[in-house]
Amino acid sequence: MRTQVEQTEQRPALSITQSYDHIAEALSKWQGYINFKQTESSVILSRLPYDIIAMFFGNRGGKTCTIAKNYIDRALGIHPIAKKIQLMRKVRCMSSTLPESSDPDVQDNAQYIELRKLIPNELIKSDVTARSQNLVIHRPEGLGSRTTVFEFRSSKQEMQDLGKIDLSSVWHDEETPQDKRVECKMRLMGEGGDEIFSLTMTNPLSYMFDEIWSNTDLVFRTKTIADKFGLPQLEHKKSGKSIACLLGATDDNPTLDIEDVERIFESVTDPDVLALRRYSVFKQVSGRIHKSYNPQYCYIGKNKYFPDGMPYNWFHARGIDFHESRIPWSVGWVSASPDDEWFLWQEFHPAIDGQNAYSTGEIAKAIVRKSGSYLFSLNLIDPLATKKQPNTLFSTVDDLNRHFDQLRKEEGIGTPAFWQGWDTKGTTGRDEIGKRFKNATKCGRPFNNKVKDKGRTITLPTLWILDSCPNFHKSLLSWCYDEWIAQATRASKDQKISVQQKHSHDPMVLEALAKDHRLLYASHYMRHKAPHDNYKAVSVTGR
Repeated sequence: MRTQVEQTEQRPALSITQSYDHIAEALSKWQGYINFKQTESSVILSRLPYDIIAMFFGNRGGKTCTIAKNYIDRALGIHPIAKKIQLMRKVRCMSSTLPESSDPDVQDNAQYIELRKLIPNELIKSDVTARSQNLVIHRPEGLGSRTTVFEFRSSKQEMQDLGKIDLSSVWHDEETPQDKRVECKMRLMGEGGDEIFSLTMTNPLSYMFDEIWSNTDLVFRTKTIADKFGLPQLEHKKSGKSIACLLGATDDNPTLDIEDVERIFESVTDPDVLALRRYSVFKQVSGRIHKSYNPQYCYIGKNKYFPDGMPYNWFHARGIDFHESRIPWSVGWVSASPDDEWFLWQEFHPAIDGQNAYSTGEIAKAIVRKSGSYLFSLNLIDPLATKKQPNTLFSTVDDLNRHFDQLRKEEGIGTPAFWQGWDTKGTTGRDEIGKRFKNATKCGRPFNNKVKDKGRTITLPTLWILDSCPNFHKSLLSWCYDEWIAQATRASKDQKISVQQKHSHDPMVLEALAKDHRLLYASHYMRHKAPHDNYKAVSVTGR
């Protein structure tokens, strides 16, 4: 009888090719885990022995995948901190939604999606189903529990669904309502478990600021944030609490290209909001509405850039913020160039009450005189002016259009015009104005808005305020939100929706014009219109 050794020796050996195939097959099952890109934050997170860790990250900063990787390392027993390895019997994952299927493509629970990317199928004992929101994975021997259960719960579930069982750890994706967070925390006492929070800075905070951020023992900021704001990367607060906070920026996500990041935040014009959204820096957001308006760049000299007036063949628009009594009207003139640059070049504020009050007819004549011989393709007014007067059955808009028509036909002044009420819905005009001011600051001066982007030339839309409009200039600097929330617990959304009426009238003219598609696409129309003679100027005469 042959010995066991002899039998073994007679087995055919694996070829080199077969060995490589065997290794490749084994590695392929761990591709999600192997492909994870380590970052400053992921390394620091794995070395923090604290009971409560909060990761405050900018939009798409990679916080969810970083925490998922940390939990998988704990489950596999390769985490640097022994206590964290032991605390992996049952992990509760709190978020606003529940995973309803094991298919990551048909549900939007970010915690589940990131965990499944890292776990090979051979480690999964049971997956999430429509009936059970538990993901159970096998653990290596000698780690205490043989399995780790990731229990998914929604912050919208009833309180009774969150009790009864002990937990090893709780992962809060965004801020769990305080009463439900307390209930989860009670479940940690049996094992001395820990909590991890992954938070996006754009969401309102309540207890997180006072209970976590204000009591943190240690703060770590990525190099991106530290360099941008001149802050220390590592800051020891010495609170004596077992709490640590990690701050990361969108730029720190290794899967994002920096040009894509710039494009993501292109429409964020408020520098304080940008600090929150992109760099997760706590700043009290001030009440000023158009903070992207930088007079150093956006407020320019009319005589310097337009000594002979605005070009006649540009697109010209006028807007009126109308008032029935007391408050003067606000009238603004805007011209758009073929290169998508807007210029506010004329203003008028007629009083409608008191000794120097104007009648509607006098206002119409003054606007005509100030408009010169330009053809205005867009004439908008506050829709309150479209209300019919009970004594005449005509609205202010009806009166304006009649006066403009009479001035042109009877006195030979002015150009054809039709006034109509503007759109009052939404804040798209405000966003457009903010974006254009931001681009103007980036360009530094007018007629300099063509930039290179990935090998192609693009045109940045801009808005410039000429120094012939000092009241608009002052209003843009002074217009604020109403009484915005000052407490630090609302650090990421200090503003209320309501805005002050004071100083609002001039900016409202700009915002209303910026909503209208005729002005928005004016540069496109001018670049692609059929060749023809420019509009012929007419003489401005009359009293």
